[in-house]
Amino acid sequence: MIPREIVSVMGRKRLVAEVRTETAIQALGVVDALAEAGVQTIEVSLAIPGAQEILGHLRQRQDVLVGAGSVVDAQQAREAIAFGARYIASPILNMELLHACREANVACVPGALTPSEIMAAQRAGAEMVKIFPAEAFGVGGPDYVRALFRQITHLSLQVSGGVTAENFVEYLELPVRTFALGDLLVPPMLVERGAWPAITSRAHAFVEFIASPHEYAARFLPMIGVAPKPRPTPATQRPISEEAASSFKPLDSKPASGKNDTEGWLR
Repeated sequence: MIPREIVSVMGRKRLVAEVRTETAIQALGVVDALAEAGVQTIEVSLAIPGAQEILGHLRQRQDVLVGAGSVVDAQQAREAIAFGARYIASPILNMELLHACREANVACVPGALTPSEIMAAQRAGAEMVKIFPAEAFGVGGPDYVRALFRQITHLSLQVSGGVTAENFVEYLELPVRTFALGDLLVPPMLVERGAWPAITSRAHAFVEFIASPHEYAARFLPMIGVAPKPRPTPATQRPISEEAASSFKPLDSKPASGKNDTEGWLR
């Protein structure tokens, strides 16, 4: 598939699983558990010992789209592609890395933070740009991403870094193309225990919720520790008192009179 098709596949379910484990055996166990849950896009971090061998082991799988993450230069990208990575993801914006991926006809998802970096990446041919870290400097998060969409049109963005149980639902309401989730999707505690069925169950809940948030909110949100927001009901809505209603006057409600009363109105 060409890069545009790769990114299109990634965007169908909007979920990218970032796999960062201590060992290669753990990584393979996580990939199997995620694939069983219906996760289609999996990013194997080059920080994992034996990451290239993991990519080589997974290159024949037809049920998942496997890419290489934490790639920072062109040489790493070429090696990962040679071992079977279908796409390259980076935490930084490196034009040489983008060029290497373009030469190999492989999708590249570079990292960027500022509007200038995002536009530079898109002009350089990136089909999707990773906002990383999304919670940078304590001033990022959903509000920052929302501001980007308001100011810049035709953005193809992935959110990564700082997606938490508290802000995930808010991100989901934005036109973000994909969400790259690590510990939130696969808690390290479950990996350490080798609790593959638990990882599958959790990942399946994410897949369902992203596909249909309203349908699965009641089950999904408590699972990640978020209480669903109660819907307003007549019993919980505070009625406006008669006194408040009678005293309310909109700013444009100039009293009607039959003569020019401008000065009196201003007073």
